Amino acid sequence: MKGTKIMLAVLGTFIATWLLLSLIAYLTSDFLSYKQAATHGATLFTLLTFGWIPSVIVGADLEEKLKS
Repeated sequence: MKGTKIMLAVLGTFIATWLLLSLIAYLTSDFLSYKQAATHGATLFTLLTFGWIPSVIVGADLEEKLKS
């Protein structure tokens, strides 16, 4: 059960990071819709380069909290 909670938290954080990066790309662009911004190559590259960092932090913190 502990592993499932951590997995869901990490995936949720990763998806939230993707949505936030997509929103930033949408707001800074003059010609992209939100859907296009979410699937644009630069957004996905940025997500894969930096998007995993918040997920790792959340997973490590949650694991430490569930240990005790």
